[in-house]
Amino acid sequence: MFSKIRSAVLSGLDAKEVAVETDISSGLPAFSVVGQAGTSIREAKERIRSAVTNSGMKYPQGRITVNIAPADMRKHGSHLDLAMALGLLAASGALFELDIENYCILGELALDGAVRHVKGVLPIVMAMERQGITKVMLPACDIGEASLVRGVELYPVNALAQAEEHFNRKKVITPIKDILPSIITESMSYGSYDYSEVKGQEYAKRAMAIAAAGGHGILMTGSPATGKTMLAERITTILPEMTYDEMLDTTVIYSAAGKLDADIPVITKRPFRRPHHKITVSGLIGGKYPLRPGEISYAHNGVLFLDEAGEFGAGVIDSLRVPLEEKKITLTRGGETVVYPADFLLVAATNPCRCGNYGDPVRACTCTAGDIAKYRARISGPVLDRIDIHLRLIPVKYGELTGGRLEAYGSGEGNPTAEKNHGSGMDSNRAVCTDSAELRELVVKAREIQRKRFMGSPTICNAGMTDKEVEKYACVGAEAGELLGSAYESMGLDPRQLQKTKKIARTIADMEGEAEISTGHIAEALSYRERRLG
Repeated sequence: MFSKIRSAVLSGLDAKEVAVETDISSGLPAFSVVGQAGTSIREAKERIRSAVTNSGMKYPQGRITVNIAPADMRKHGSHLDLAMALGLLAASGALFELDIENYCILGELALDGAVRHVKGVLPIVMAMERQGITKVMLPACDIGEASLVRGVELYPVNALAQAEEHFNRKKVITPIKDILPSIITESMSYGSYDYSEVKGQEYAKRAMAIAAAGGHGILMTGSPATGKTMLAERITTILPEMTYDEMLDTTVIYSAAGKLDADIPVITKRPFRRPHHKITVSGLIGGKYPLRPGEISYAHNGVLFLDEAGEFGAGVIDSLRVPLEEKKITLTRGGETVVYPADFLLVAATNPCRCGNYGDPVRACTCTAGDIAKYRARISGPVLDRIDIHLRLIPVKYGELTGGRLEAYGSGEGNPTAEKNHGSGMDSNRAVCTDSAELRELVVKAREIQRKRFMGSPTICNAGMTDKEVEKYACVGAEAGELLGSAYESMGLDPRQLQKTKKIARTIADMEGEAEISTGHIAEALSYRERRLG
């Protein structure tokens, strides 16, 4: 006898429908799986045999052939186990429900017949919904992520026997439909992290807020213990909450990679990824086979923090060139091509040299000129040009640590941005206690302005503006243009840096609710383009 069951296989973040065709003919007992099936699928015959027997069902005798169609596409994953087992039962005459052909069936089988978690449930259910398949049978433990997809009837099962009873109408499963996981409505708290814990460095907090408001990448350079890591770790506390679409897009990536927490099936907080400096290129951008996403995709809609950026391999850092511009990464292996999203906010921190003290006003640098040049060359010029904000951090003074008045911002001695930030909206005499709530208010206000500005456009933040959009939304008046032109010559800017300066100035103006870009906005934006030390 012959049976046909619907299922699906992953291809990157998309899924393609496959047909599990089962035929049982007379002959010596055998079980063959064809159709370019991967190892995990070919091994399913042993799991199915034990699961059927241990569930109290009769395992059919004869020559069993299972074809995973279409045959010209490679397939991977243990999630076809349940579909293959039910196809086997249907072909042997043990199932009588003809409506089974209208279901997409997913699930890995344990030897005792239990149905286990499988990765990629969310992208598969989304793909089935787009193809008009409205009934999906899946592991009960995966119902949380699958329920993000509206308009699909979900049939959760814990065991093969439960699926058999449903299709034989012995005990029909009540479908679940349009019930969003409760986790979405829970608090968006980020724990105890807050910028109020960062003493001093008010100008650095300001720069972090600008980066968050406009989606600008930021590179912090400074001696050890100047607060680089603390500043980076708290940037998620000032970013806007994720929208439903952002939650869905991000959760799809983690689902396909099998990295969703069993207790939290939905990504509701912006990711903060912090890869080790020994990470490989494939670990950062994705690769291997089957093709898997890398850290830049796990950071989609969130933050990618490269701590000790000067310690990363030059090839690793250089691999960020294309993703930083295109907000996606295209991978090709073994004749298969997939595209993973990579729209992340880059935050990088590095020491100025190997010993970390070059440019420090107190501690002496022990590195030679050649050592310093070699260390700083680890981050290439093209990558530096793609990072909007370059921030030089100086050691925090004792008075700032103990709650004294702000010295590092506005008119503070030693602050490289001090003289260029008049009119920036920050009070140079304020106490050193700016917290995340205050900065987040500025960020959210600026993001709302950008949302309205770019409505109907693929652009989301100022950092992603095209040249035409810069010309339209970041045009400067005569006085500001004169300052920008003078800086272009004196600072040796190039056309890309000029555009980035305008984008940063536009973000600063948005944070202050100003429609026009002033000389103060340009001056502050220019201060964030300096990256030379000494």
